[in-house]
Amino acid sequence: MSMTKINWYPGHMKKTKDMIKENMPLIDIVLEVVDARIPLSSKNPDIPKFAKNKKRIIVINKADLVTKEEINFWKKFFKENNFADEVLELSAETGFNMRALYSIIDKVSAEKKARLMAKGLRKVNTRLMIAGIPNVGKSRLINRIVGKNSAGVGNKPGFTRGKQWIRIKEGLELLDTPGILWPKFESEEVGMNLAITGAIKDEILPIDDVACRLLDKMMEMNMKNILKEKYKLLDEDFDQVTGAIIESIANRMNMRQKGNTLNVQQATYTVLRDYRNGKLGKFGLDRDLAETMINDYK
Repeated sequence: MSMTKINWYPGHMKKTKDMIKENMPLIDIVLEVVDARIPLSSKNPDIPKFAKNKKRIIVINKADLVTKEEINFWKKFFKENNFADEVLELSAETGFNMRALYSIIDKVSAEKKARLMAKGLRKVNTRLMIAGIPNVGKSRLINRIVGKNSAGVGNKPGFTRGKQWIRIKEGLELLDTPGILWPKFESEEVGMNLAITGAIKDEILPIDDVACRLLDKMMEMNMKNILKEKYKLLDEDFDQVTGAIIESIANRMNMRQKGNTLNVQQATYTVLRDYRNGKLGKFGLDRDLAETMINDYK
C-alpha cells in the first residue's frame, strides 16, 4: 500500500492554511499542539514555515497516555533540534500541568508589554494562536485556557470550523483555528500512526490494515502479555499472522454476528478504540521516526 496515493485535503483545510498565513503577522505566540503518542507524526510541517520570528511553544497533549520516559525523550528531541522555544507536556482532558502553560504565556505577555510600554505605548495586547492537526485536543485545551466552553469540542477529526478570536483576559487574545493536515502523507508510517490514533477518519485507510499495524507495533515492543490479558488470548493465538490474531480476539471475546459467525470488524474497532482510550498500556508509536524523518518537520 502506497501512502503517496492518499490525498485527504478537504476544502476547509486549504482555507485554514490560508487563514493561518494571513493572520500570522498579528500573532505573538504560536502554540502547536501535538499528540504525545505520535509527537512527530502529529506535527504539521507547515507550522514552522508560518511561525518564523514568533515565540513557539510545542504542547505535548495527552501526556497521560504515554510514559514519563517517552515524554522526556520528545521534550529533549524538540528542544535540541530547535523545533520550539518551549516544550511542555500536559493533559487538556484532566488539566494536568496547565499551570505551567499559563506561566509561560504570562511571561511572554509581560516581556512584550514591558518592551512596548518602554516605547510609549499604553495599551498592549498579546495574541496567541493555537494550531495543530485534527483530534490532538486543541479545543479542549482552549476551553481550559479560557475557563469556559467558548470553543466547540467534537469527537470527529476536523470538527472545528472557521476562525474564532477569544478574549482570555485583559491584554491577551487567542485565535483558534480548525485542525489542518498537509495535502499528502508522503510516509506510510506517518499515515498509519495518524490512522491508529484517530487523527484521520477511519474511512481513509483500510481499518483492518490499521488495526494489524497496531498489533505489529505492540509485538515489536514485546507487549504480547497486555494483549493476552485484555482479550483472553492464548500463546497459540500468536503463532499466526496478525490478521488471524484479530480473528482470535473476536473468538476469545465471543464477538459474533448473525449466523454465529465471528464479528471480526467488531474486534478490529475494539482494538483501535482500546488503544485510543489508553486501555492497552501507555506507549507511543513514533520513536523510530525521530532520526529518519527529522528534516521533514523542521
